[in-house]
Amino acid sequence: MLKQSFFLLLFCTLSLAVSAQGGTTEEQARDDLDYYNNDNDRVRDQRGDTFGSNLWFGAGAQLGFQSTSQSSFFQIGLSPIVGYKVNNFLSVGPRGSFAYNSYRQDIGGGDRFKANYATWQAGAFTRAKVIGQFFVHAEYSIVNEVEGFDADGDAVRSTRAIPFLGGGLSQGGGVGTAGFEIMLLFRLSAADRIGDSPFEIRTGLNYNF
Repeated sequence: MLKQSFFLLLFCTLSLAVSAQGGTTEEQARDDLDYYNNDNDRVRDQRGDTFGSNLWFGAGAQLGFQSTSQSSFFQIGLSPIVGYKVNNFLSVGPRGSFAYNSYRQDIGGGDRFKANYATWQAGAFTRAKVIGQFFVHAEYSIVNEVEGFDADGDAVRSTRAIPFLGGGLSQGGGVGTAGFEIMLLFRLSAADRIGDSPFEIRTGLNYNF
């Protein structure tokens, strides 16, 4: 009888130990699942808690030079952009561009025409992340240009609206970090000037995108 009681007590003790061990394993598994779920939520969530944390910034640069036997043209500029994250994939905001231009032309008799002038763009954009680092970009810009020069050498300016639609790729970047982006945008309006290109290629840096 004593022997049977001993084996019964030993069986109950082992059963309790196994049950306690199983409960600990289940609890650890639940904690691990919660950890990975929360971690994935943090990865998916690209928005912050404040207005400022939902802003991202970018900038592109223009640098160009053209030269012939009779004329030369030099341009340098900067194109800032600011976006607000409406949700995890959609952003809206303004974009601008300012460029300094220098034009030189030989007009004969040893004389040389010189002109320095500025051009600018201002507009609004909508950008949506689609797959991975790829995004779609739509923009409506007001473009101020110089068509030529009058008899006094003053720039003849014109302003027109140009809509763009295209897409791009952002490498690196993300919340709180910097990245590089490249875009191909197609002009949606008909070309009405000599030299109008049907598309634009833009490159630049972004932060917090």
